[in-house]
Amino acid sequence: MKPRILFSVPTRHHVEIALDELDGLQELGYTCGQFSYAAKEGVTSTPGRLKVIVQNALSLIKTARQFKPDVIYLNSRLEALAGIRDFITISLFKTFYRQPVKFLLKSHGSDMAVLQSTKGTLQKLVLPYLRKNVTGWLFLSSEEKANIVDSGFLPADRVFVTKNIVRTNHFKKDPAFKAKLNVTESTQVLLFVGRLIPEKGINEVIEGFAKLPHNADVILIVVGWGTEEENLKKRCQELGINEKVIFTGFIPEQDVVSYYANSDILVFPTYFPEGFPMSLFNSVAAGLAVITTPTRAAADYLTEPVNCLWVEPQNSQSVYNAVQKLLNNPQLALSMRDNNVAKGESFSKKQVSLELAQIVNQSIKL
Repeated sequence: MKPRILFSVPTRHHVEIALDELDGLQELGYTCGQFSYAAKEGVTSTPGRLKVIVQNALSLIKTARQFKPDVIYLNSRLEALAGIRDFITISLFKTFYRQPVKFLLKSHGSDMAVLQSTKGTLQKLVLPYLRKNVTGWLFLSSEEKANIVDSGFLPADRVFVTKNIVRTNHFKKDPAFKAKLNVTESTQVLLFVGRLIPEKGINEVIEGFAKLPHNADVILIVVGWGTEEENLKKRCQELGINEKVIFTGFIPEQDVVSYYANSDILVFPTYFPEGFPMSLFNSVAAGLAVITTPTRAAADYLTEPVNCLWVEPQNSQSVYNAVQKLLNNPQLALSMRDNNVAKGESFSKKQVSLELAQIVNQSIKL
């Protein structure tokens, strides 16, 4: 008999991923439910956040009493604050809900430094409790699994590598896309999607783009928001490229699809501790040529020059060289795009859900 699974669903980030996993397992015959597991917008104080965590935990207990799950699947992250939230949630749940339930935790990225934290609460209480009470930990790259196992935090049979689902059938070409940008069909559109923070490599994207010849028929679209937005706009003015760089600000996930579907090259030189960056793998499935760093899931699934060109982190010259290589070699870019469309099928809902079902079934036997 297939286990009954309660999925946590965030309110802003990774919403589509969580709902697609739930839907995919339901299509495979699993009975699935959902509950809210995220902070409320505008709540920033420690007491306020703690109140929300407790409210969410109590709501989960109420839902579980009605749904009667075999598995509770937490979308979380390996870091201090998320770990404390998971600890509070699971401990409250186990205190007030006495039926046997397995907890699975999917980590959307990880800060391995938390395992070496000198904070007594983390080392003496939070991490040991989670290690004991979370049956299976799902990470988004083989690098993370290796780090977790090598650290001695968890044995290999309780650590799994999973993927995020990419909506591979959502990328539709818009013949008027470039016309709406007031550029010609021959203009190459470079794309960056992500938070505008230094660790995502956006500074290197801007500096590398500025090195291109001023008469190059190319523009850069920056999709996202973050602490560096105003500084980046100012820097574009200083470099004389502000007319060739478009900042969209924050765009809901479903509206970014058009940019993936109609751009030419993704430039994503991240050095953030990524798990499975959706901007990267959406771009792969949409058939973009890709410039990125060989980090975590990128290194697991992409190879150079079949799917991408690797660049060095925090190196704008490396970014410039890769962009120039693709602009000067359209056949390479075309081949990369075709290969990436094919690669994207391995991240489809059907494929990832089948793999996730195997992980769930294996975990509940532990």
